[in-house]
Amino acid sequence: MDGVPKVKSISGAGRPLLLVLVSLLSAAALSAQDPTPVDDFDAVWEAVAEYYVDDGFGGVSWDAMREEFRPRVQSAPDAQSAYETIGEMLGRLENDDTFIIPPSIVPELASAATGQREEEYAGVGVMISDFREAGVVVTGTFREAPAEKAGVLPGDTIVAVDGEPLAEEEGTQGVADRVRGPIGTEVTLTLRDPDGEDRDVTITRGRIDLRPSVDARVIRPGIGYIRLPAITVDLVQQASRALPSLLSTSGIALDLRGIGTGSPEAMVVLAQWFLGPTQLGTIVTREESFPIPHRPDAIAAYRQPVVVITDSRTSGVAEVLAQVLREYDRARIVGATTRGGSQVAQVVPLPSGGLLHLVVARYLTPKGRLLHSEGIVPDVELPPPDLATIRAGEDPYLDRAEEIIRRGGRI
Repeated sequence: MDGVPKVKSISGAGRPLLLVLVSLLSAAALSAQDPTPVDDFDAVWEAVAEYYVDDGFGGVSWDAMREEFRPRVQSAPDAQSAYETIGEMLGRLENDDTFIIPPSIVPELASAATGQREEEYAGVGVMISDFREAGVVVTGTFREAPAEKAGVLPGDTIVAVDGEPLAEEEGTQGVADRVRGPIGTEVTLTLRDPDGEDRDVTITRGRIDLRPSVDARVIRPGIGYIRLPAITVDLVQQASRALPSLLSTSGIALDLRGIGTGSPEAMVVLAQWFLGPTQLGTIVTREESFPIPHRPDAIAAYRQPVVVITDSRTSGVAEVLAQVLREYDRARIVGATTRGGSQVAQVVPLPSGGLLHLVVARYLTPKGRLLHSEGIVPDVELPPPDLATIRAGEDPYLDRAEEIIRRGGRI
């Protein structure tokens, strides 16, 4: 990364605590004695008024928001209701990347970000995803993990944990929280297979290693494959060590499915593997714009066709990377429309210890396209695989990427 200037982080939707922590508040506000939710309201309103990316505030009068919501925060019966009211006000902006984190939640988030939970946890070792109609589905298991040994299979839908059915709103995070527990204890999953048959599987929890790693290899003769769990400096460096082994392939499938976090610095390095010293777009704030820095001495290490694979969870710098490669006609995109939300955000500390996640800029592609909330539509859009396909271990997105590479990058 030497020689690449740093720029502010680009977030995916709903990704707090992965961004640069900055203070946009006055010293007086931060030093207030026993701050209240009203102090936080004032700080939130002022930060949005001064720094929010859209000076039109999504078509609402921001002055009117203060008049409407401040009395409601003052009269709220408890802190939770007050912060829900502040959240309601921010919701009027209709921007999912601008939201408040109450002070009661911050210690839990900080513990998750700095503790061992990122690298290991006591669980069963399943990878899960939300499917619109089926619910929370097992998409894979960790090798030699308790779930694999107990017979959990891809394509199984988790319908209950310890006999308690899943609520519709729980989603993957709710399931993960319920499945985790002390090492050596048991958890019973009720699983529904693709044919609709239910079965109970009792699993003894174990330590699961979640340290992220890169999958970079030749998957079939002439076909290279790179999969990163996030676009970070460390992971791009991991991938770079494998790149020489892929230089003789006819094309590379760059799998960006599920990626919502990362840094622009790492994205620049990855893009320049395929583009060389190319301008990569612009960051646009309310007041100004400036180009994303790149290395003018970069060399395009790989010149064969590239196919980027995306899904509905692809967001942030992964979207930026996909769009840059396509705009320079360097890659085709296969898969599902991305999540959207390629916005530059900053985390603002509030007087009470809470946090404001505030969008302060947006990304403009090299050809002038503003990436915001609509997501990127692939060149070849495919439906999500059904449960039977997952059960069979098939990957139609990767299969289509391979077809395009074998045709020399032609769709």
